[in-house]
Amino acid sequence: MLVSDYDDTLNIGKEKNLEYIKKFMKNNIFVIATGRSYISIKQQLKTDMQGLIPHYLITNHGATIINNKNEVINTSFIEVEIINKILSFINKEKILKIIYCGSKKFNKNINKVMIIFKDVNDAINAFNKIKNAEIVTAYLINRLGKLPKVELINKNTNKAKSIKYIEKVENPYKIEVIGDGLQDIEMIQEYKGNCMTNAVEEVKQISKKQYKYVYELIQELQSNE
Repeated sequence: MLVSDYDDTLNIGKEKNLEYIKKFMKNNIFVIATGRSYISIKQQLKTDMQGLIPHYLITNHGATIINNKNEVINTSFIEVEIINKILSFINKEKILKIIYCGSKKFNKNINKVMIIFKDVNDAINAFNKIKNAEIVTAYLINRLGKLPKVELINKNTNKAKSIKYIEKVENPYKIEVIGDGLQDIEMIQEYKGNCMTNAVEEVKQISKKQYKYVYELIQELQSNE
């Protein structure tokens, strides 16, 4: 079973990645683990990868798992009280927008909260406060050319825990993972995984091997079968 992050991982060299993924999926399980919402990642796959349907999608940094029949097989929510508490100690004037992923705003079915800031320093300050509170899992997302944001999910979930859930369902003989960002650290640590050559330094330090493209990892896996 291969689990890959999407942004700055699977979407780098996407044409050749897609070619190898299709071959890999004939005899193996392929999973995409992303911080994106289900709607967002489905749109990206339609645009970038010919509507690729992996065996499983792990979305919202691990808060939701969807199978290839579009069925939600596992999900976790953030309690409204916790969201309110988090927002109470962030300077509202520094926030540009708040996006709630799940169903309607404040209806107890919120998988992820995205807090978008005007300035990266404001995002970092908020992230540190949230992290120190230890009541949610928080990720600081600061990609080139995009507004900085802090994303929140239930404190008891992450990509690694969702992979563990799929592992219990599928019982694969081997699991390989690959990613690039801080939100991939838990799964790389848990599964002694790999990273991209463009990964952040913290991820490189814990990865067993670096790859420029995901298809290079697939090549190695298939050559060892």
